[in-house]
Order: sequence, then structure tokens, then C-alpha cells
Amino acid sequence: MKHKGVKYYQKTNFNIVRKLTFIALSLCVSVACMLHLSAKWLYPTFLNYAKMQTNKLSTALVNKAIQTTILKDLKEDEIVEVTFQENGVASSVEFNTYSINKITSKVSSSVYSHLKYVEEGNIEKIEYDKLGLEVDSNLLSKGIIYEIPYGMALNNALLANLGPRLPVRFTLLGEITSQVVCEVTQYGINNALIEVIATLTIKMQVVIPLATTISEMEYPIPIAIKVIQGVVPTYFQGSNAIDDNFVIPLQ
Repeated sequence: MKHKGVKYYQKTNFNIVRKLTFIALSLCVSVACMLHLSAKWLYPTFLNYAKMQTNKLSTALVNKAIQTTILKDLKEDEIVEVTFQENGVASSVEFNTYSINKITSKVSSSVYSHLKYVEEGNIEKIEYDKLGLEVDSNLLSKGIIYEIPYGMALNNALLANLGPRLPVRFTLLGEITSQVVCEVTQYGINNALIEVIATLTIKMQVVIPLATTISEMEYPIPIAIKVIQGVVPTYFQGSNAIDDNFVIPLQ
């Protein structure tokens, strides 16, 4: 009888272990399925929202760079040099490449350094209070630029703030690149519009738990805009119609 009791006890233990193993495997499969469904249906929404918050931060830092660099150091006459004739009519327009590159380099360097400060959590170096961001400074000090409530993916205003919060981080990918375009176009009847625009391209990797995406943003920055008045024409016909009353003045 003793021998049979031991066998029964061992068989019972084996059944319990087998059931526990089955339950554990079932839980693992269920969790894996839930993560897969979240990654397929919910995470695209989270990533889009994370990119939007990253763009908002980048825009604030670009605007700060414009205020502290371009508006402070810019002298338009050093950017665009216009030569006039004796009668006051513009004869040529030259762009100061050195000054343009200098200003563009300062802006790019300012934006890059401030983004690195945020990435590393050194918010005391970016004058956070002046950026106008709705982010807790304690989060920024940890390198977290935003926390997305899980209920945000449900598209329901009542449930938007429910559930766990996903921290949003970013990593700069390479340097900030810039491209400068100088254009002279017709403006009005007899004027010329001169524009010097620098476009900054910022590439970042946006990271949330279990997902990541690449965000590439372009920011056109007007460095100089100037209007030059030309010779006022004696006659101007704005339509394609033929004017039978047109008369050439006698000298």
C-alpha cells in the first residue's frame, strides 16, 4: 500500500506541474498576441503622436535660435548688397556668401546643441521656461519630452487620459544639414523681391517602449527679404487685350 501511495503522489505532482506549465505557456502566448496586436493597431497612433510632439519641440528650439541668433546678429545690408545707378535705379544685386554661411552655421549649431541638451536631460542650459512647452521639467531632466496616455489610441475624449503612460524620447541622427536658396523674383509692376532662405533639415529617431520611428523635418528660415523699386513705366497694360487707344508720346 505504501508503494502505491508513493506512485499516486508522484503522479499527482506530475499533473500539477504539467498544468502549471500549460498555464504559463498560455499566458506567454496571450501576452505575445496582445503585444503583436498593440504593435499592429495601437502603436502607429502612438508613434504619430510622438512625432508630433517631437516636431513641436524642434520648432520651439528653431524659433529660439532665430530670436537669439538671426534677430540679434543679422545686418541685412551685409547679406544683400545692391548697387544703384546715379538716377537711383538698381543696377546689380550681390549676395554676401560669407555672411550668409556664418548666420546659417550659427543657427544650425544653436539648434543642434539645444536638441542635444534636451536629449541628455540638461534642461538648465536651454532656458526651458521661455520655450512655452507643456512638458513637466522633471520629465525633460530625464530625457523624456512627453508621456502619451495609453487611452489616447482609443480616439475617445473620455478615455484619452486613462491607462499607463508611454514615455517619448528621441535621438539625433547625424548633424543638422542646411541649404541656402537666394532668389530674385518680380514683385508688383516694377519691383524686385529678394529672398535669402536657409532650410534646416533635422533627422531624429523617435523612441517609445517597444517601438521606434524616424522623423525628418525641414524648417525654412528667412534670413533676408528685401524689395527693390525699379523704374516706373510710362504705360502698363495688365491684360492681353489690344488697346486701340495706345499712343506713343512725342519727344
